Amino acid sequence: MKVQRMLVGGLMVAVFVTCLALGMANAQVQGVYPDLGAWANDTWFRVKLTVTTYHFDGVGSKPKPSGPATIPMGTAYINITTWNNSSHVLTANIWARDDKTGIWGLFLEGLEITYFAGSDLKFIGSAQLVTLDDVTMGLIFVFTGKKNLAGNFILGGVTKLSTISGSILEIDDAEDAPPDVKLKERWAGSATISGPMVPESSLPFISAP
Repeated sequence: MKVQRMLVGGLMVAVFVTCLALGMANAQVQGVYPDLGAWANDTWFRVKLTVTTYHFDGVGSKPKPSGPATIPMGTAYINITTWNNSSHVLTANIWARDDKTGIWGLFLEGLEITYFAGSDLKFIGSAQLVTLDDVTMGLIFVFTGKKNLAGNFILGGVTKLSTISGSILEIDDAEDAPPDVKLKERWAGSATISGPMVPESSLPFISAP
C-alpha cells in the first residue's frame, strides 16, 4: 500500500508540474508581447460573415434611415500565413466563393491583423480591409485557442475566431453620371465574423498548386 501511495503521489506531482508548465507557457504577462507563431502554422478558419447595414440613397438623405437590413454573406475561409515577431502582426489570406461561378478563389491576400491585447491562446487583433468594389471594413478579431498535451490546437469548435466589433462602409458614386441620375449611394453598418479552426483537409478547394 505504501508503494501504491508513493506511485499515486508521484503521478499527482507529475500532473501538477505539467499543468504548471503549460500554464506558465500560456500566461499573459503585462508589458510583454506573446509569441503567436503557432497560429501562423498554416492554420485555417471556416467563418461566416454577417453584415447589418443602413442604406443611404443619395446625397442629402436623412442621416439615419429606418429598417437596417441584416444580410448573411455566406462562408469564407481565413488562412493565417505568417507572424511577424517584430511588428506583432499576423498576416492572413481570405478565400471566398464567387456567387456567379460557384468557384472558390483567393479573395484577399495579405490582410494584416495587428496584436492588441491578450495571451498566446486568447488575444485580440485589429484589421482593416478595402475590397476592389470600394467596401471598407474595420474588424476587431478575437482568437480563442486550446492545445492538447502534444502542443497542437484542439479543433472541433474549441479553437475559434470571432469579432467583438466590426464596421462596414460602401460608397458607390458614379462621378461621370448625368446630374439627373441618382448614383451616389452609400451603405454603412456593422459586420461580424465567427467560425472554428478547421483542418486543411476539409477545405472545399486546393489552396496552393
